Amino acid sequence: MIVSGKTHQGMVRKNNQDTFLTVLHEETGCALLIVCDGMGGAKAGNIASTIAAHTFADRIEELLSNTSSPSIRAIRMAVDRANEAVFRESISDPEMEGMGTTLVAALIHGRHAVLINIGDSRAYRIRGDEITQLTLDHSYVQELYRKGRLTAEEARHHPNRNLITRAVGVDEFVEADIFEGELAPTDLLLLCSDGLTGMLEDNEIVALVNASRSLDEAVEHLIAAACENGGLDNVTAILFTGAGILKQGEAENG
Repeated sequence: MIVSGKTHQGMVRKNNQDTFLTVLHEETGCALLIVCDGMGGAKAGNIASTIAAHTFADRIEELLSNTSSPSIRAIRMAVDRANEAVFRESISDPEMEGMGTTLVAALIHGRHAVLINIGDSRAYRIRGDEITQLTLDHSYVQELYRKGRLTAEEARHHPNRNLITRAVGVDEFVEADIFEGELAPTDLLLLCSDGLTGMLEDNEIVALVNASRSLDEAVEHLIAAACENGGLDNVTAILFTGAGILKQGEAENG
């Protein structure tokens, strides 16, 4: 397993409210990848994404200490714990009121992947020259698109495209989408915030990745291209492959 991740504040924002974590377990053959994109003001958004990512990761780590394949029910309980932690913080301090965060995560064991999603951060599978979005955005514009009221191009440029309909910590309870599937040995898994997908088309993403000599280089190219195209938001990307030599790393908000 090999993983690489990076976050950047972009070219417009003064602060970075994105947080990411990557953890690889040699002893269990498991990988945990997390991207959170906070909201609610510079300070609050950063706090929300950090709390959510670390609380969710800590609970998954507890589960992995007992089994390499946590149940979907146990994973949902980890989401509940992260949501509760952010929500409690938001109601304890008036400056934090209303804060929240997206959360997209992948728990991978061998070729089996479980994806967890709340909000509009995304997970993609890159297989050769094909890129497939594996998660569904929880956003106002995507709801209109799925109902056929907007074309894909209209959705991409809609003024309310960043208005999300589901977030960690905004309400006392939140529902996560959970997807399961199998990865081919040479598949790449990309997790990212909307600071990347808002600046780059899917075909641009796969072209940049496939033109790179390593995952580290690919992540660098993705971040740089998003910034060159405007960098209107914080941008975060994680790339993972089950092939290759196992490395262990962890990184978080910059």
